Amino acid sequence: MRKLVFAFLILFLLIVPVVHAEDNMDSSPSSDIVASTSSYGVTPTPAPDEYQLPYPGLLPDSPLYFVKVFRDRLIDFMVSDPLKKAELDLLQADKRLVAADMLFSKGKQDLGESTLSKGENYFSEGLDKLKQAKKQGMDINGVSARFILSIDKHENIVARLIGKSKGNTKNKLQQTAKRLADFEKQVKELRP
Repeated sequence: MRKLVFAFLILFLLIVPVVHAEDNMDSSPSSDIVASTSSYGVTPTPAPDEYQLPYPGLLPDSPLYFVKVFRDRLIDFMVSDPLKKAELDLLQADKRLVAADMLFSKGKQDLGESTLSKGENYFSEGLDKLKQAKKQGMDINGVSARFILSIDKHENIVARLIGKSKGNTKNKLQQTAKRLADFEKQVKELRP
C-alpha cells in the first residue's frame, strides 16, 4: 500500500506542474501587454511593475527540493521547440530569483546567492534558445520583450540584495548584476 501511495505522489508531482507550467507560458500577463498595440501600430512600453514573477514553490532549503529539481529537468528534457524552451528557461530563472529573495529574507544569503546564480544560468540558456529560434525564422518579439521585462525585475531585486549583503556574497551579486547587463544587451541585439 505504501508503494502505491508513493508512486501516486510522484506521478502527481510530475504531471500537475507540467500542465500548470504550460498554462503559465501561454497566458502570462506580460505577453498580453507586449502583444497589444495602439491604433498607431506602436507597441506600448509596459511598466516593469506589470511583469509578474512566479511563485517558486519549494525552496532549496527544503528536504524535498530534489523532487522539484528532478521534475524540472524532466520537463526541460521533454520540450524540444526552442521558443518554448526559452520561455521555460525564463520561467525557471524567474522562480529562482524569487526563491533567492526568499532565502535572503530567511537569512540564508549564501544559499540565496547560489540559487540566484543557477537562475541566471537558466537565463543564459534561454537566451541561447531565443537566438536559435530566431535563426530558425520564428517570431521572437513577444518572448524577447518578456526577457527584457524580466531582466529589469532581476536587476531591481539583485540591487536590493546587494544592499543587504556583505563580503564575498556581495561581490558575487555584483558579478551577477554585470551578467544581467550583458543579458540585456544580448536581448536588445536580437530585437528588430
